[in-house]
Amino acid sequence: MGMTAGQARLLSITQRLNDNELKAQSITRAKTRLSDSMSAIGDEYIEALNKTQLKYSTYDSQGNVSYQKLTGALLTEYSPLKNQYVIVNAAGQAMVSEKDASNFENSSTLEEFLEKYDSDAKDWYTNLWYRMNGNDDSKSAPSQQSWTVLSDADMNSSKWIQHALQNGYVTLEQATYAEQDDIDNAVDKIEWKAVSYTSALDIVEETDDSDIAKAEAEYNLALQQIQAKDKEYDNELKNLDTEHSALETEYDSVKTTVEKNVERSFKAFS
Repeated sequence: MGMTAGQARLLSITQRLNDNELKAQSITRAKTRLSDSMSAIGDEYIEALNKTQLKYSTYDSQGNVSYQKLTGALLTEYSPLKNQYVIVNAAGQAMVSEKDASNFENSSTLEEFLEKYDSDAKDWYTNLWYRMNGNDDSKSAPSQQSWTVLSDADMNSSKWIQHALQNGYVTLEQATYAEQDDIDNAVDKIEWKAVSYTSALDIVEETDDSDIAKAEAEYNLALQQIQAKDKEYDNELKNLDTEHSALETEYDSVKTTVEKNVERSFKAFS
């Protein structure tokens, strides 16, 4: 190999070595990003494992309990053998259904209001009237409205009520029998008392098995994809390392040949 050809070969090998090293660095960075992704999906999976669902317990006439995903409707709509709640916003207003709001607006008195409901629910809606209107049986005009409408969509959404309760956007009040000292100031011996959803006996917090199953499936799929990609990167790095070693060996061989040619040339001209 002539000196010119040898020098050109050395430059070519040097360029290939540089390209090889850049590719290896790029793959190493990609493996680091995969590691970050692994941590992220692990965190998401752990979060899903810790995720719970608020549920509302009800009893039938035989005393059998059943659980449903908590909604505003379950809390506020009349049914026998239920505690009565209202959802309260940050302004202290009772958040009532569209139907109850319409019935209230179209009633001048408690009697008119109750006519719009089943007679079995009289006590329930009497309590609601006083929460919305104050202690008067006739429609009053308070300086600040004590109620507001919660849309049917949100009233029937388990996600909405859970998010609102857990983040403190709303609270609950329960219709309870007044303490003895307060009876003179209570209507029909009922008063509305603030209650935390975590201490309400008919609201329970359970692990959401459906969300966990979904999160586990997504985690396993993502894990398989990351592991497959990581193996692919490892193979690429192994091939690059093999190529790099071969190039270094060739570089040393060509360099030795060029140096010998230079040495012979100097001897020829000396």
